[in-house]
Amino acid sequence: MIPAEILSAHYKEYASQPDQWVANMEKTKRSIVDHVLNSLRPVKSLMGPLHVAVLGASDRRYLPIHERIFAEVFRDSWVTTIDIDTDHLGGGNKVLQQDVTKPFPKSLRYDVVFSHELMKFLTADEQRACITHSYDALYTGGFAMHVMHEPSIRGTNELRPWQERVDPNALAGWQNNLSLSVNRDRVYLLEFESDSEVDWLRKTTVLVLDKPPV
Repeated sequence: MIPAEILSAHYKEYASQPDQWVANMEKTKRSIVDHVLNSLRPVKSLMGPLHVAVLGASDRRYLPIHERIFAEVFRDSWVTTIDIDTDHLGGGNKVLQQDVTKPFPKSLRYDVVFSHELMKFLTADEQRACITHSYDALYTGGFAMHVMHEPSIRGTNELRPWQERVDPNALAGWQNNLSLSVNRDRVYLLEFESDSEVDWLRKTTVLVLDKPPV
């Protein structure tokens, strides 16, 4: 786990990003969600009201952005942001403090789990734990999408020295061998170009886990 003092410095630095950067991130995120839903027929039929869990957010400006995106694509949704530290998010009833590498309380269940570049904040073991525990927190018929970009995967200059590389193929292969009820044909690894004004945000990989009805 990344030390709290490093995360605190990261949050302060991110808060200094101009609104234009955040607006482009909304455009990027929306295009990614649209691509996933348009690519995978099994999850396209999900409509609201849905409970959505967003795992991690570096800036409180993302809270209304995620709400808008999921309200538009699902028509009706309740979005909860889950993070190990919520002071930088301002609190409120739509923000929950929880270590996503630990089992979620059984009272917390979601239709959709979404993470965007969260994996680079976690070690390889923590990445697997996060994916497992968030999958466990899904209702049957729900799905999770974990988004990664080129710096996280290839370790390009945009990846900070204190951040972690991610191997999506290893994560997908590991998921296929889980003792969880994840069928091999329910794990998807999508690679595509997002609609972004930032070069390193275009090359996108999404690990999708679809939780079939019992």
